[in-house]
Amino acid sequence: MKQLIALLILVNVCGKVSAQNVFTKVPTLAHTHEVDIFFLHELPIKEPYFKTQMIETDGNDYNDAIVQIKQKAQLVGADAVIIMNYDRGHLIGIGAKYKKNMATLDSTVAFLKTIRIIPINNNKGSGDVQFDIDGSLKPNQSRELVTYFEDNILNYDFDFLIKDKSSRWQESPDIFNRIERRKLKSNEGVTIKKIHLNYASDSDKIPKFLEVDDINNSSVSSSMWHTEKLFPIYNSTGKLTELKVYWKNALVRRQQLFYDAKNRLIMSDWVKFENQRPVPFLRVEYEYYKNADLKL
Repeated sequence: MKQLIALLILVNVCGKVSAQNVFTKVPTLAHTHEVDIFFLHELPIKEPYFKTQMIETDGNDYNDAIVQIKQKAQLVGADAVIIMNYDRGHLIGIGAKYKKNMATLDSTVAFLKTIRIIPINNNKGSGDVQFDIDGSLKPNQSRELVTYFEDNILNYDFDFLIKDKSSRWQESPDIFNRIERRKLKSNEGVTIKKIHLNYASDSDKIPKFLEVDDINNSSVSSSMWHTEKLFPIYNSTGKLTELKVYWKNALVRRQQLFYDAKNRLIMSDWVKFENQRPVPFLRVEYEYYKNADLKL
């Protein structure tokens, strides 16, 4: 209830905006610089800023709560906190990110904006898949295009297969505390993907290959699972540059990945193998958010 009251206060003080638009999806990184503190009577802040999230803390007293809320703001990447409410050690504030400090969006940090799908010798699946700055798919996109993206790109994306922390994933470690197995659940709680991470030695942190089981939707197969093995190849800086996909011990797909000067993935080319011969079938181009895309 306190959160709701503070949110309503913010709406009334900062202008006629709906509750849905109070927070803006902007990328934030943890930092160590000083956090500014503002109170309601000091609004509006002269520095252009984005309101990012609610920040709460409990302290022994008011001064301790201020110290803690500054620390939390640093962790979530907020440059300032607008104090909304204080009650017996419980402090509520709104995180603010200064627009002038968003330079990382044009430099070192990559936030995906668009994946352009360019099928070769086939128009099926052609188009742009759009993402919000928080990485979620934008709504109201072609279901056919999104399905093509999920089947042919996302299903082979190592960040998704190994690192994605959605609540739909379950994972278990091996005896060396490395991730060994992951399971992806549907919204209904049914397992739809199983991944076994295989390491070359006990000391390796990066898997040598993945064994991926997907629910088999083919009507011509009696097996419940479609199993593929994914073998990654990395360059000297640890970037994935090639991916080979095997099915029943035969090479069926190969992906080559290309990066720009900022080490961002900008393009990948896919080939399929037909009668052991490579046939180009897909090019994927990647576009990232820039500071100019952020609107106050």
